[in-house]
Amino acid sequence: MPRLIVLALAAIFAAAGVIAATDDAIFGGNDVVMEIEVSADRLAECRQTLRDVAGMPVVNDEGSAMLFHDTSDLPRVVCVVR
Repeated sequence: MPRLIVLALAAIFAAAGVIAATDDAIFGGNDVVMEIEVSADRLAECRQTLRDVAGMPVVNDEGSAMLFHDTSDLPRVVCVVR
């Protein structure tokens, strides 16, 4: 009986490892970068706006606060001088 429990736990941990590896392979890091082109005199304002937006609470479409949020799948946004 103890051997069966050990084998079952080993199988569960192996399955969890496979799922984690598959998840990284399929849904790996998001390398998308969105660039907002601004003039040199508006660069600081653009960066400040991005910081302000990043600090806002995350809400759903109805305006209710999200209990958790994962932004790893969102593109990165940067301000660049045109």
